Amino acid sequence: MIVIALILIAIPFGVLLLEVVFNGPLVGLDQRIATRQNLSGLRDGDRVTLARVVTQFGSTPVLLGIVIFACVYLAVLHRRRRRALYLVATSVLGVVVNNIIKALVARSRPHFDHAVAHAFGKSFPSGHAMNSTVVYGSLLVLAWGPLRTAARRAITGLLVASLIGAIATSRVVLGVHYASDVVAGIALGAAFVLASAAAFEAWQHEGGRLPPAVEDAPSLPSTPSNC
Repeated sequence: MIVIALILIAIPFGVLLLEVVFNGPLVGLDQRIATRQNLSGLRDGDRVTLARVVTQFGSTPVLLGIVIFACVYLAVLHRRRRRALYLVATSVLGVVVNNIIKALVARSRPHFDHAVAHAFGKSFPSGHAMNSTVVYGSLLVLAWGPLRTAARRAITGLLVASLIGAIATSRVVLGVHYASDVVAGIALGAAFVLASAAAFEAWQHEGGRLPPAVEDAPSLPSTPSNC
């Protein structure tokens, strides 16, 4: 199931990557959406203000603070060191992968004579969208077992998905990313979380037996635990 999920998520990212690299038809649609969003932002200041607030939940300082707090909570207060390691490793490697792909693709951000917002760096894939997916998605993986019931998992999953979607949308509303940038960021981030969780799941089963600290390892949503 994990392999199938990875493939299903990786395919959209691959399609978007090819469209951007080879200047496909989607690039023109991206530009039209970006232009429309920038014009709307110039007419509606409240919309831009709201987007500026929402986008902060995907900013590096906020995500870093969340990761640090979660790691202290897990490793220090509850001695769940493997869970903390999973969160740190996934978050850091996610940033590295995002920056490498950005450098390789080297897509410029949307440009307007009168822009409602500005951002530095390259555009594809969106760092806010991918990093938010990686951090909040990893936290969802860690919380999956303790949530226990299907209702709690469904509600929490919906809240996490809504937050990530709102952050991604805010980047397009602010005109600092194309629509394909944020979709690609979410797709790549989700694939990265699944791959990382699968790797840690395999690690805890290394040697064909569970290690003594198995309760400290994250469980995949497809194989929930009671820890």
